[in-house]
Amino acid sequence: MGYQDLDAHLLAPKRFVTLAHLNQVEQADYPALQRSTGMSTPDLSKIIRDLEERGLVEVTKQRKNRYGHTVVRLSPQGQKQFVTLVRTLAETAGQRPPLRH
Repeated sequence: MGYQDLDAHLLAPKRFVTLAHLNQVEQADYPALQRSTGMSTPDLSKIIRDLEERGLVEVTKQRKNRYGHTVVRLSPQGQKQFVTLVRTLAETAGQRPPLRH
């Protein structure tokens, strides 16, 4: 796999940091994602919707007290694609690929 196989769409900073955070946790809600990415709610919503449409994340809406609570997690496909992306980046940079996942 070479740099030609890098998905430029997923390398966009906002998508990349969102996927990176989700790769480190089992699941995250919007406040946690906002803290880790520094994105506004509208930006985050747009990114999550895009990743969901691509099958890379799974979104679950729950009730917490009287309010809606949205939880996001990487899908198995999303996890595989992210790990492959990071390995390809590392190989392209001449680094040893990460062993996580």
